[in-house]
Amino acid sequence: MRIVCIFSPREMWNNFKSRGVKISYLLVLLVADGLSQTSPTAQAPPTQINPVVVTVSAEAIPLSASSASVTVLTKEFIENSHAENVSDVLRQVPFLYLSQTGGHTGLSTVTLRGGDPNFTLVMIDGIPVNDITNILGGSFDFSTLSTDNIEQIEIVRGPMSALYGSEGIGGVINIITQSGEDMPHFSLNGMFGNFSSGQAGFRTSAKKSWINYSLAGSYFNIDKQTENNEFSLGTLSFKSVAPLGQNNLLRLTTRYHDSHAEGFPENSGGPEFALIREPKVVNAEQLTLGLNYQQQVIPWWRYNLNFDLFSRQQESRTPSILDTLPPSFQAIPSVNSRSTFRRLRLGFLNRLKINPALSVNLGVRTRNEDGEDTSLIANQFPSFFDLERQTVATTGEIIYRSSRLILSLGSRLDKTKGFDLAFSPRVGVVFSLDERSRLRTSWGEGFKLPSFFALGEPNVGNSELQPEQSRSFDIGLEHTLNTPRLHLSFTFFHNSFKNLIDFSPQLFQLVNRSQAKTQGLEFGIDLPFMERGKLGGHLQFLDWEVQGTSEPLRDRPRWRGGTHMEWNFNQHARLRWETLWVGSRFDFQIPTPYQETVGGYSTSNIVFSYQLPYGLTAYGRANNLLNQHYHEFIGFPNPGIYARVGLRYQILGH
Repeated sequence: MRIVCIFSPREMWNNFKSRGVKISYLLVLLVADGLSQTSPTAQAPPTQINPVVVTVSAEAIPLSASSASVTVLTKEFIENSHAENVSDVLRQVPFLYLSQTGGHTGLSTVTLRGGDPNFTLVMIDGIPVNDITNILGGSFDFSTLSTDNIEQIEIVRGPMSALYGSEGIGGVINIITQSGEDMPHFSLNGMFGNFSSGQAGFRTSAKKSWINYSLAGSYFNIDKQTENNEFSLGTLSFKSVAPLGQNNLLRLTTRYHDSHAEGFPENSGGPEFALIREPKVVNAEQLTLGLNYQQQVIPWWRYNLNFDLFSRQQESRTPSILDTLPPSFQAIPSVNSRSTFRRLRLGFLNRLKINPALSVNLGVRTRNEDGEDTSLIANQFPSFFDLERQTVATTGEIIYRSSRLILSLGSRLDKTKGFDLAFSPRVGVVFSLDERSRLRTSWGEGFKLPSFFALGEPNVGNSELQPEQSRSFDIGLEHTLNTPRLHLSFTFFHNSFKNLIDFSPQLFQLVNRSQAKTQGLEFGIDLPFMERGKLGGHLQFLDWEVQGTSEPLRDRPRWRGGTHMEWNFNQHARLRWETLWVGSRFDFQIPTPYQETVGGYSTSNIVFSYQLPYGLTAYGRANNLLNQHYHEFIGFPNPGIYARVGLRYQILGH
């Protein structure tokens, strides 16, 4: 059954896209007309010192109480980045590696601590959005996720299967959308830049005594970055919270996107080495929908009942990838495919407050996934798979808190049809050495079920594949100097992965055979200065070892580091500079089989914003400012400086 978004039919999007650039000019006309003359100047919200996180436990906890390694990107940080998509926001984030194929909107995937990209569970408001029918085994493309209506992004490094089950084997990224604000808000946004880029969007929100809501939408387009490169993305996001009596609460969240991407296929050698110059074309629609009902039954017992849906449809056309002329057996034929994937989940969670120091969370969840793919290989050989699986899981968590110690114990049992019972434990400890220092450590195990593509693809799939597994340990120390409030963090981590799914040329199918170990160090530093700005830096070292295969772990740099500087000139003007260094790494492109590594690179971004009268904010952003034509993949050069300017026009709001 095809899921259709009730908020935006296809006709609406086609009409929206045809007017995307015109909306940018309309915004300028509205500004000139002076509609904001009575609107007060917008003020940036204060920076959150100890934000509340909802991804590391079954209950919301302060960041300082988390035993897991967590990075939190606040609403203020995301808005001040003036980035169009989440991949731009994540690129400079410490201890996370984002790789991008080709231009600024090419395939963008994330690896955490040396794990595969499909080891990272990605969620929107707690709803998983990994599509396990794709050829990437469930990797999420962050270039297709706009920054519209985002309140906070939480990045958890380390296995979280004790809470989320499959896909949370290496870490979790949870994108949390905005709710309504105390004062009514309405704003328009327009941007244009080089590479024929342009964006137009809006956001409105309000909060009443009985309900609040937030609605946002945008359309973005860019092309002419490199040969055969084009991208467009339309988004609508809505969230509402309604109290149903004194102790009841109902939440609704939904997000829809429609994207179109063209570019050279992965592993094709890109603009420099590809022997066939036709682009890969991908059109995708994605919908998330979530309902959550919460009731405080008695002071020490609260329960949550939630339902969510994720639906994705994709059509793609991938040309042949040749190694030589004439091609050998290593060449890859063309593939035209259409896939559909749906995930339905229903969960029930009890939160029991035994006493001020002890709480218990108990839950049960069911999940149904179904996906199908219809492909035509080399324009003459049909390929088809249609799979469905059901999972029932129980979760338990105990949290003990004292003045200096926080101890958490969690576990989850998953029973998926066709697979053995999976047990996922996790232990975490946070110990406060004094008011300015804390020690945290965690240990956990995770698992990932084989993707539908790996199980069902008729040519290389293997129905006998077993889940991939991980075991992880980390220990970290955080310390803040009293003067000048210098904050330091240091973490050591070790991961062990087994039953990794790999391709066997002898059997010409996917098999479980590889084992890998990754370990490394993470170091971070932040220094506020002169009450107007702050400096920061981060450095990560990664070491890895692969067993059972001669292939290296590809696209994992051993070194990654960066610095940033923020400066508030006054209450109106703000500047941010950030620089990233990434070491060399292994890569593989079919036309260049003897070239195995791609060199390291450095890139710098600058963001500037200025609050004008009458509710206007002008901003500019330039990526790769020093114009380093580096390569993230062999044959895929970075197109150079990507600069844009924009206006935000706030009609209502504080």
